[in-house]
Amino acid sequence: MSKISVDALNILAHLSSKGKGRAWVYANCKKDSVLPDELLDRRDEIEQILESNKSGFDGIISFHDSSFPKIRARVSVGDYPLCFFYRGDISLLNTKRIAVIGTRNTSHEIKMREERVVDALVERQMTIVSGLANGCDSIAHSRCVEKGGKTIAILPSPVWRVIPDSKIALAEEIVRSGGLLLSEYYTVAGKTELTPRYVRRDHLQAMLSDGVVLVASREDGGSRFAVNYAMENNIDCVAIYDVATDADDPMFALNRMVEKKRGDAGVIDAGDAKHFVDGFLERCFMPKNLFDF
Repeated sequence: MSKISVDALNILAHLSSKGKGRAWVYANCKKDSVLPDELLDRRDEIEQILESNKSGFDGIISFHDSSFPKIRARVSVGDYPLCFFYRGDISLLNTKRIAVIGTRNTSHEIKMREERVVDALVERQMTIVSGLANGCDSIAHSRCVEKGGKTIAILPSPVWRVIPDSKIALAEEIVRSGGLLLSEYYTVAGKTELTPRYVRRDHLQAMLSDGVVLVASREDGGSRFAVNYAMENNIDCVAIYDVATDADDPMFALNRMVEKKRGDAGVIDAGDAKHFVDGFLERCFMPKNLFDF
């Protein structure tokens, strides 16, 4: 069976209980603690679900494990992840990681600009983080694999039930190339649950990265969740932007917001990607507190 610790099962059982959020579980679910009798049946149910999907994931890590990633973001304990299901190389969670995100509706020009930035990041041994969505996410993963880099896909679904279906092949390629699929979930979301999962996925893209690159997005695009989360929580965020071509383009409205708030420090010019990426990475890896457990 996949690697599953009793500690991880206990955490999942607590998280499934009403009124027990992440902050409560972090404070009360200690390593090697004994699960209350009233949760033993729930733990058994979870274990059965995982047993039935054991071929679809490699293991679970919890905040008790030494391999659990350090968090650069200054977020509340109630927002921290406590468990991850994974498939692939879990050691990538402790490499230098940059999230590359953006619109699902890309043009040829947006794709070309994104690929130049991803190339520069891969050349500098960055692990590329994204969300396996259509558009910019898929371009980031695919280009990284093509250039021999490593990439992490954070999912709003179990790692053994990739969504959308059109990205199953890309997910398999990520794993084959030494990358990682990561998720907090072991159940398929219902209609009302899926939207919050997408928002959480976007938050995790920022939280688990040392910096965030916005490729292109409308002001109300889903990328705003990762961008705002990064800017509110001490994670360096930059946007691909050229005032000469993008100033009136609605596909770069969110990029303009980043540029307005951060000035030159918030901009990557894809025409000189290597130079701008070097400056961005220097800021990302300035000494900062790393929040771990």
